[in-house]
Amino acid sequence: MTDSSKQPTVFDTDQQQLGDVYAKALLGAGVKSGSVDQLVEELQSVAKVVSELPKMAAALESPRVATDAKINLLEKAFGNKVSKTVMNFLKVTATKGRLDCLGAMSAAAARLNDEMAGRISGTLTTADPVTDEVVERVAQRISKQIGKAVRLERVVDSEIIGGMVVRVGDTVYDGSVVSQLNQVKARATKRAGEIIREKLEQFASG
Repeated sequence: MTDSSKQPTVFDTDQQQLGDVYAKALLGAGVKSGSVDQLVEELQSVAKVVSELPKMAAALESPRVATDAKINLLEKAFGNKVSKTVMNFLKVTATKGRLDCLGAMSAAAARLNDEMAGRISGTLTTADPVTDEVVERVAQRISKQIGKAVRLERVVDSEIIGGMVVRVGDTVYDGSVVSQLNQVKARATKRAGEIIREKLEQFASG
């Protein structure tokens, strides 16, 4: 289970295609060594750090920055934090000039790993950070409903005010305060309309 702030996860077609290609290569290495989950988590951590540091992202993605400089930056930032396999993967990506697809590669790796493991991934959005225990309980509850293992990524979004919103596949399990307020408002509006119609009917019949 990983954490993320509210940020876009939509990539263009080229990024998605390259993300799939590179992710399959990384997962292939992981299958051979029996460390798929570890490699995916490491790549996700790297992608998250880079996405949160605009200057680093700009340097890694810029065609004007030399490849050696990018590799040196990667080694300094992640050399003692990721495995040799992931570091070599990042170096190859840098050499190919495709670090702009790092986010797409991370997303593809997580998705493909879930497919291999028979899991379905989703997001748990809350107004404030939640514990691993909460995420695990929610995942287990959804898993029982759909009959399939569920992996949830935590997303913090203060705009939902409170409660939580779980999205798994195309299904949204909405328990946020905003959703509850909207439901109350909708019921109140519906009831007000019914009362007006009743009075009109009484007036017309009288």
